[in-house]
Amino acid sequence: MPYSHIKGVVLILVLSFALALGVNALSSEGIPLKGQWDPKAGVVMADPGKFGEARAPELNNPLRLRRMVASGKLLLIDARPEMSYAQGHLPGALSFPLHGFNENLTSLGQALARELPVVVYCSGVACQDSHTFARKLVVMGVKNVMVYSGGFDEWSEMGFQVEKDEG
Repeated sequence: MPYSHIKGVVLILVLSFALALGVNALSSEGIPLKGQWDPKAGVVMADPGKFGEARAPELNNPLRLRRMVASGKLLLIDARPEMSYAQGHLPGALSFPLHGFNENLTSLGQALARELPVVVYCSGVACQDSHTFARKLVVMGVKNVMVYSGGFDEWSEMGFQVEKDEG
């Protein structure tokens, strides 16, 4: 293959790559090129800073959460699917799956009316549902929302009490 053909192919590849990066950067649904990928640092997610003020703080201490659960002075929301909730959930947690957020707004509003601190969790650090759910609550104006980043996986690995639905 002549050198000019190789040069032309390389030029096309470079231009294609630059165009793809430009389109991705300008798109509202673009693929984030940076993120938080270390599970030890919290929930794994692409570009965690993009949520700005609507981002709920993470609760990364399972012992603190266990004390909060024991006090009963919080609203604990399990954002996982109903089947996962039925197989096991944190004590006192209410099931509000992320996929049904809009459909459950009425019953969610009733739960939020108690004006308790809200802690949302899902499976663990590889699950972003809790962050998405919490962000929606913050956007709705709910105060004192946190995300338990370790989620159900960390809770059960610690050997803490787990409730299961009978039936």
